[in-house]
Amino acid sequence: MSHTRRIVSAVLFSSLFLLGSCGGSKISNDTMVIGLECDYAPFNWTETSSNDNTLPISNATGFADGYDIQIAKRLSTITGKQVKIVKEVWDSLIPDIQNDTINMIIAGMTDTEERRQSIDFTDEYYRSEVVLLSKKAVADEYTGRTLGTSDLSTLFSTKNVVSQADTVEDDIINNFVTSYGCKHAAATETYSLAAVDVQNGSADFLVVEYPVAQSYVASMDGLGIIHLDQAVLGVDLSQLGVSIGIKKGNSELKTALNSALAQITSEERNTLMTAAVERSSNN
Repeated sequence: MSHTRRIVSAVLFSSLFLLGSCGGSKISNDTMVIGLECDYAPFNWTETSSNDNTLPISNATGFADGYDIQIAKRLSTITGKQVKIVKEVWDSLIPDIQNDTINMIIAGMTDTEERRQSIDFTDEYYRSEVVLLSKKAVADEYTGRTLGTSDLSTLFSTKNVVSQADTVEDDIINNFVTSYGCKHAAATETYSLAAVDVQNGSADFLVVEYPVAQSYVASMDGLGIIHLDQAVLGVDLSQLGVSIGIKKGNSELKTALNSALAQITSEERNTLMTAAVERSSNN
């Protein structure tokens, strides 16, 4: 990272919060107030004690760790801005961007057309693949394979498929119901609850991002991963990336964040995710 590029980012950030700070905002110009669940490993989770990887949670007991936290730390270093972590339920994130309680969502959120009507998004800060989490015995039958349309027609017939409510993965299940005849199990409040449903047999498959599935397989007994040809998802591949959510119309913030994200290489991002998966598995 050159000294010149850091100065450019710092200058941009000196004014980018002005929009968010007008009209009685609760946000300081010098602070990145980041909302996330702190319950979506390996993107984010809660620790009881601090370490070199964590940041304190401002509105709850504990410390936040995960890939999202490492990205927040990198952005803080690049921009010179302080970070404040706010623990929230998923459904509160977009409303709290709109009412200036937070000024960023770094929570493994996907940029979709529907969400773009309410908030804006930066460039992607991670790109993943969507997989199925299943009982290990089922997943083992497909080791080394990537399943396509004909496979899913057989695999999904009359099976219960689950994911977290109000997510892209839950929307994908609707396409699976139409195309492959599965049953759309009642969406859960969190992915971890959906993983428990698979573990105890209440659901047959969880639709989820690969790093999250890796974390569950490492930390929960009897689960495995089935890889999919991403063309079966029924959504644009662009929807599989995760981006930072910001208040609609804040073009200065978007430009500045994109400039900062450009300084985090794809190699570094992959290294951060690999480490986050490993830490979350031991959590």
